[in-house]
Amino acid sequence: WVPGLTMAVVLTGAATWVGQIFHIPVAPLALIAGFLIAAPLAGRIELTPGMKIAERPLLRAGVALLGLRIALGDIAGLGLQTLMLVLGCVALTLALGSGVGRLFGLPRGFAVLSASATAICGASAAMAVASVLPKGPEAEKQTGYVIAVVATLSTLAMLAYPALAHWAGLPPQAAAVFLGASIHDVAQVAGAGASVSPEVAGTAALAKLSRILWLGPAVVLIGLMLTRTAQGGRVSGLQAPPLFVWGFAALAAARGLNLIPPALVLALGACSGFLLLAGVGAISAKLGPKALLEVKPRLAILLVTLTVAVAILAYALTRIFF
Repeated sequence: WVPGLTMAVVLTGAATWVGQIFHIPVAPLALIAGFLIAAPLAGRIELTPGMKIAERPLLRAGVALLGLRIALGDIAGLGLQTLMLVLGCVALTLALGSGVGRLFGLPRGFAVLSASATAICGASAAMAVASVLPKGPEAEKQTGYVIAVVATLSTLAMLAYPALAHWAGLPPQAAAVFLGASIHDVAQVAGAGASVSPEVAGTAALAKLSRILWLGPAVVLIGLMLTRTAQGGRVSGLQAPPLFVWGFAALAAARGLNLIPPALVLALGACSGFLLLAGVGAISAKLGPKALLEVKPRLAILLVTLTVAVAILAYALTRIFF
């Protein structure tokens, strides 16, 4: 496992370094690095065992550590109307994604995977939900595809949505909530908010974190929905939530109760981001760029449709509440 895990760490470190220098989102860089660097090397060096470690246990640890970003007191400070707005966007996008995916003739698993990525927190949500989906090469390919498209769409949203908020005449508070409720990934939300003002960046980040708060419940609900038998589609039994979901909830609670020193919160938060990026790179390296060419266009259409839908929902609800 040493070569593959070393490769994942090196690629993630390089993507982070390049992203910081050029002030661009790191997730797409990790994805591209996996496709263009690790995938060709996989034919010459045995990278699979180490990549599996980065893709599964380390990735799940990164998702669990996301709970440390949930400062419940700060999120509560957003106010009830903002929290209800964000919850409405999450719930409606999940429902819409499942329904539209079925209309497109897509498997239920892929539909909820796409809906979760657009409704909650992009690549992190996609990889968390993928852990409770039926395993197989096709599921891995779909997960990698969702991560690639969502990272691209989130970057485009980071560039376009601040201008749209300005053009629509949204006041700073409303603009911050709109950005936090509509852009997929945390880093892109921060970048979009910072392009407006530091105050908008802070509020947008909190609105985004209030979406991440629903990651655990969404994973549990989706896991229950997809626990079916082959005969008659009946529920075969309720499964306990994955261990990383319990970790996510426990760390969020510990952060809310101030049981973890601030310095340790910062360090573990950085560790979470690194582990998530390593998982992204490992998935893309495992698939290779050719796998994306085999995915049907309707899958991309679904993700674009959901991205536009969540932006429209966020804007409409922002206009109603603010």
